[in-house]
Amino acid sequence: MFLTRKGAALLFCLTALATEALAQSALVHLQGEPGSREAYFADFAVVLDRTPMNQILGPTSVRQLDTTIVYESADKPEFSALRLQFECTVKYAYDGKTIPKQPPLDAPVKVRMGEGSWKLKREDLTSEGLPSGDWRTSSSPVLMKLHKIACHEDVMRSAIVKSAKSNNDIRIFQKAIQSIGLPADLQLLAQQSPAEYLEFAWWVLWSGAPRPDPSGKWARRPTKQELEEYKAKIASIQQQFDQLAGTIKPQLESNLKQMDAKLAFHKAAADIRRGRKLSRNETHMLSVWEAKTETDVAATMGAPIVTNAGTLRFLSYGQEFDNRVVVANGKGAVWEEGLYENCNVQFVLVSDGPDTLRVADVRIWTNSNRIGRVMFACEGLLETPR
Repeated sequence: MFLTRKGAALLFCLTALATEALAQSALVHLQGEPGSREAYFADFAVVLDRTPMNQILGPTSVRQLDTTIVYESADKPEFSALRLQFECTVKYAYDGKTIPKQPPLDAPVKVRMGEGSWKLKREDLTSEGLPSGDWRTSSSPVLMKLHKIACHEDVMRSAIVKSAKSNNDIRIFQKAIQSIGLPADLQLLAQQSPAEYLEFAWWVLWSGAPRPDPSGKWARRPTKQELEEYKAKIASIQQQFDQLAGTIKPQLESNLKQMDAKLAFHKAAADIRRGRKLSRNETHMLSVWEAKTETDVAATMGAPIVTNAGTLRFLSYGQEFDNRVVVANGKGAVWEEGLYENCNVQFVLVSDGPDTLRVADVRIWTNSNRIGRVMFACEGLLETPR
């Protein structure tokens, strides 16, 4: 890191204060030579889940981390406020059976720029929106660090709390973040806005360096009132972009509620099955019927035989095929020829709200006078929802 002795001392003090205040922001990365340096800051106070609906309950999720890059070079903006989205491997048993294996700490990461990103132009200190981008795979050291923060923000928060509870012992925090592949010298900060990161970079990280000033705003250090006015202006710009990105908030909240409900029901259904080994037909039926309503079942299968036991409801359907005949010959011998088989399908429903029952299990029983073979009896019972 390119720091003056004064800057390094101040950074150490700010890190200690940030830990004591349970900061949720960090100086993640510094790169470049003097005159063209870049400082990367991450605000992990709120890491949003941006997982598309068609990927919910899958092995990966999408996490969004607000990241600010402050630039020293006159050819670049004052800063870029980016909403970086990373693909993360989930930490729970999404299929109710196994927890996905986390990728190696040095594995490339998938990242895209999300909606609501913007930059502050250096020449006139006005804002400009940045377009969202497509997914790409990267092995960039800074993106790999940011990916670890986005995908393991639970580890970050827990480490800060444990460190604060142990007399602000920074070694606890450092040990915890090393377990997810972050460097021990990651610097915690109290700052949490692009304007504060900008001020921090120039007055701490690059203290004494000549500052490009095409707008004429940085000829002297601003007064407290000017600084507050500037922060308010940046906050107003941020709010505008928040509102722009907020057009998707209602849908996001709805998606999150649906995801929570699906997770809860998925767990309840798994508890009912309790690891029961499913036949091939049961696996197929459950894959298309799980979480369907009683009305869905009746609309496709017709009127069932209904029974209730405790909190469960059972919808049963059955039929048989029988073309057996008794055959005799002229010598008095009698025997049976033909085929007999039956098939029973039972939908097990559990409550998913005050007035809704949903399919949690599908059980199939078959029998035949030809052991191991049922050819006709299940026809019409192994249907998919309409």
